[in-house]
Amino acid sequence: MLRTFTLKSPNNFYAANSCLLWLVLFVSSFCLAQDITESPTSTVKGASQIEIASTYESFKEGSEKSIAYTVGSLLFLYGVSDNVEIRLGMDLQQNAIRINGNKPNNVFSGYTPLQIGVGADLIEEKGIWPKMSFIGDLFLPSTGGSDFKQDNLGFGLKAGFYHNLGKNQNAQLNYNLGADFGNDDLTYVYAITYLKNIGSIGGAYLELNGNLQDGMSSSHFISTAFYWTPTSNIQFDTIVGRGINAEQDFYITGRLQIYIPNNKHKSTNQ
Repeated sequence: MLRTFTLKSPNNFYAANSCLLWLVLFVSSFCLAQDITESPTSTVKGASQIEIASTYESFKEGSEKSIAYTVGSLLFLYGVSDNVEIRLGMDLQQNAIRINGNKPNNVFSGYTPLQIGVGADLIEEKGIWPKMSFIGDLFLPSTGGSDFKQDNLGFGLKAGFYHNLGKNQNAQLNYNLGADFGNDDLTYVYAITYLKNIGSIGGAYLELNGNLQDGMSSSHFISTAFYWTPTSNIQFDTIVGRGINAEQDFYITGRLQIYIPNNKHKSTNQ
């Protein structure tokens, strides 16, 4: 499941903070998603958010080229309070290896394990102190397809930190630290994103992220994104990236996000 940087908020939040609006580079029936930084804000009480994404990723080592597709990634978020959300997600993936450009002999495809989690806002931003949030996810081993099934329960834990920047707060700095554990593999992860408003309906961000798997060398990646919000409840984004010291040579992803507000509930953030 892609851990995405998503800015979730009630309608008036977009009007007051245009830097959260998204500029699209392309749109297809499934938007084509390397952003790793998690959202700094939980979905407000009674509101929902649906994210649909597709991804193309390639790795190259000598004559071997690995290609991975996330054909469809679905993440559903629901606010149980203004500070706590529940998370539910699953990916449909396909992976293959080409040698000297030949058609791959083995193709791995299917659903990834079901993701169930919770996100919570812990501390509000005050002065130089960032807003702090927590995200915890479980990946259920018996729910994945045969090619991606995990033997053991997997989990992901992240602490998120968030700063508004600039006189008009038209830029943000968002960074995460955490760990993922699955199939007896422990991986430490980090991500840092700088986001800047561009005009009244769009923006862009630059992200650095990486991981360190227990007993292996670290891998680091860089990506850039442009985003557009045609309405306060719909967002499109496109991210392009590659590995810095990793074998990944190309990554492109796109995402459609639909925000469904709870019009009967007045958020304490309003």
